[in-house]
Amino acid sequence: MSYYEILLFLHIGVAAIWFGGAFLFFVLFQRAKMARDPQLAQGLGAHTEWMAKRVFIPSSLAVLVLGILLTIEGPWEFDQLWILLGLGGMAITFVLGVGFIEPTAKKMHGAIEAHGPAHPEIARYNRRLEAFGVLDLTLLVAIIWDMVFKPTSDDLGTLLIPALALAAAGFYVFRAYRAGSSEVATTTA
Repeated sequence: MSYYEILLFLHIGVAAIWFGGAFLFFVLFQRAKMARDPQLAQGLGAHTEWMAKRVFIPSSLAVLVLGILLTIEGPWEFDQLWILLGLGGMAITFVLGVGFIEPTAKKMHGAIEAHGPAHPEIARYNRRLEAFGVLDLTLLVAIIWDMVFKPTSDDLGTLLIPALALAAAGFYVFRAYRAGSSEVATTTA
């Protein structure tokens, strides 16, 4: 067993924790939505910050550090396209989580405390969180795809598949925000 193999095992293991946690959180969110269970949705919203600080941020940073160590230790270079895509994807998912998912969950939790779980504002936050979850999971799958297939600029099909998935997820987020904006305009008119 080599140092590289230990790093690779840790890298894949922590990536599984990161992706698995995000996937489970999304499934539970969908469960709350389908069951029309405001208590479950409220509980998930309340635990978003806790999960972010104890699972998502540490595991994503560990994946990053281990990936950098793997690149240094292994036969890879930082100028390879798949490594640049992986690093870029990780940066985007980190910004998405810290800059959008966590603040939206906090706003939703505050709105639940102020207005109760049945208030229309909660539905808007739920749609946004769902859309962010779809985008985040799609991004994580795209990163995993990238790490497995290690595409070069010549691998158009390998690059196109996650690009199309990310474009669809981005459109879903756009629609979620647009729907929320039209609801606000309708309720204020």
